[in-house]
Amino acid sequence: MGCEMRIELFAQTSQQAQGLARAAFDRVHALEDVLSDYRSTSQVGRLATNSGTPIPISRELYDALERSIRISRATNGCFDATIGASSQLWRQARRDGLVPKEDAIARANAMVGWDEIVLNSSTNQQGPALTFLRPGIRLDFGAIGKGIAAQAALETLRTLGTTVAMCSLAGDIACGDAPAGSDGWMIDVESGIEGVPSCRLVLRNQCVSTSGDESQHLDANGIRYSHVIDPRTGHAVTRRIAATVVSRDGAVADALATALCVGGPELLTHISDLHNALGAVSIEDFQSRVVEIKSYGQNTPTITVTSGWNALVDSTSSRRGQVSPLALEGADQTATMAALNSSDQKAPLPK
Repeated sequence: MGCEMRIELFAQTSQQAQGLARAAFDRVHALEDVLSDYRSTSQVGRLATNSGTPIPISRELYDALERSIRISRATNGCFDATIGASSQLWRQARRDGLVPKEDAIARANAMVGWDEIVLNSSTNQQGPALTFLRPGIRLDFGAIGKGIAAQAALETLRTLGTTVAMCSLAGDIACGDAPAGSDGWMIDVESGIEGVPSCRLVLRNQCVSTSGDESQHLDANGIRYSHVIDPRTGHAVTRRIAATVVSRDGAVADALATALCVGGPELLTHISDLHNALGAVSIEDFQSRVVEIKSYGQNTPTITVTSGWNALVDSTSSRRGQVSPLALEGADQTATMAALNSSDQKAPLPK
């Protein structure tokens, strides 16, 4: 999925830990073969884009699309998994260092629309199917797939009897039970926005995702163009903004972090609507923080948090910054810990 994956888990022996980690990695590889648009051989990469004809799809792709549609509806289109054409255009723009022309942006955006696809859970008892109502639509699960994968890896470990684990794909992290002697997994959240220190969260049986322009962006004409795209316009986000979401559902955390970068903290003024719309995907503990510099040249970032956010923050960590008026009410450790990644070397603590 275009990033490094890391697993930390507790087991009785190193050999057991290696086997458990391998099973979790295998689960993510299987999902990548379905969801990744970085692979032309994946199920998403091989989808025909003709309109009007039902296309048989796997249950995993169906589930990812069903979740995506729910979140698109709940965020008024600030998140959209049909954004593939625009994603490809802006990826090339970042490689070339050139902002796309307006007509190219408009052409790509004409092939975006979460309400232009129809899902059928079964077709003549042959399994689920997808129908494109508009030709040329391309799927991109970049804003939800890593959250799905991190949680799937954690669930694989749970199935195998290991509940004390953490699975990380870039900014998407799924945390299981707390390590022995601790209140939870310590996760440092960095916004990438000047003047905002890192924030340490204490999480257990929760997922967290952070989205922003720190790692991937295009700087041109004095403007920073984020890798996050507004599906409603096809333009890259240019507001300096970063969002972190905590939820029991990795897909929700991943997708909503992106949606908040598009729609801004204003989305949180409708938080009850988000809870109601996403109730079917375990949104009961949805909490978030949005950091934004309102205009270029402004020195003080604005930080907007939901009412339960501070309960997740490590009380010993420093917290600074201005909270905007939009902030809402509303045993002995003898096990072996294995950290496994592509180089088999222990990576830094994920942030």
